[in-house]
Formats: sequence, structure tokens, C-alpha cells
Amino acid sequence: MALKEWWLRVRPPLWARWAFSLLVGVAVIVALVVFVEHNNNNSLAHISAKAAAQETEQARIVVGQDQAPHTATLPAGADARTRVTAAVRANIRHRLKQGTIEGQLDSVGCRQSGRQGAKLGFHCTAVVSHARYPYLAVVDPAARKLVYCKRDLPPIPSENIPVSARCRLAKS
Repeated sequence: MALKEWWLRVRPPLWARWAFSLLVGVAVIVALVVFVEHNNNNSLAHISAKAAAQETEQARIVVGQDQAPHTATLPAGADARTRVTAAVRANIRHRLKQGTIEGQLDSVGCRQSGRQGAKLGFHCTAVVSHARYPYLAVVDPAARKLVYCKRDLPPIPSENIPVSARCRLAKS
């Protein structure tokens, strides 16, 4: 007996025919979703190792440029902490004007973090619209020189892109 003949003879109730139609429709949709999910090529897992290494290197370059050392002259008799704070404030204002940082400058604070001979190390934090931007600085009063760097978080947490040695006191 053919399926068509059986179907005409059995003649299921209307609710059963609706349920069967809905069941077939849902099965088709599920099959379509599974097919698209398994054949989607937009996944990051398909990036080649060479492309990933290239992206990582580009990120290192960008962060390295952002962390580049800046120098300033320290006027004779100037308070080192005050001068470092002013230099960081000027740098943040410049970044705001350029558009590399967005928001409004809330505050800049610096604290001395160490001393090595005559050189003084500083850790500073600029707060822009509640976002914190850390800076490191070294002041050499004898040379009347100030060097400071913005400290960026690494693009990949396991990697560390060090700040220039010019902005840090040497470890003893």
C-alpha cells in the first residue's frame, strides 16, 4: 500500500495534521541553522598564524609609538613633582585636542615612586572622563631634564610591551 493511499484512508484529525506540519517546519529550520553554523567562514579561528602574528606586531608598533618617551626641560629651582604633573597634563590635553583620547580631563596626580642617586622616579595618573591613563617619569634635577611616557595596557594580557628605560629608574 502506498503512503498516499494510507494517508487518504487513515485521515488523521486536523490538529494532528497541523502538528505534523509544524514539526516538519521546525526540523527544516533547525537543519538550516546547523548547516549555516558549521559552514560559516567569519570565525576568528580561521585566521592563519601568519596573519595573527602580523596583527600582533602591528599592535606592538602602535602601543610602542603611544608609549614613546617625551622630554621637557626642568627650570632651575622647579619642584619636580609639580613639573611632572604639568608635563603629563599638557600631554593629555594634546591627546584630547588631537582626538586620540576622548572625554574631559578630570585630574592629573603624580607621586614619587623612587630615587636612584639624584634621579627621581614618578608614577602619574591622568583621569579623563573616569578613564585612567598611567604615566611613568624620571626627573634628573642635575641635568634639569624630565622624561615621561604614557603606559598602555598590552593588547594581549599575556604580553607586556615595556615602557622605555628612559622613563624608568634602573633596577638595582
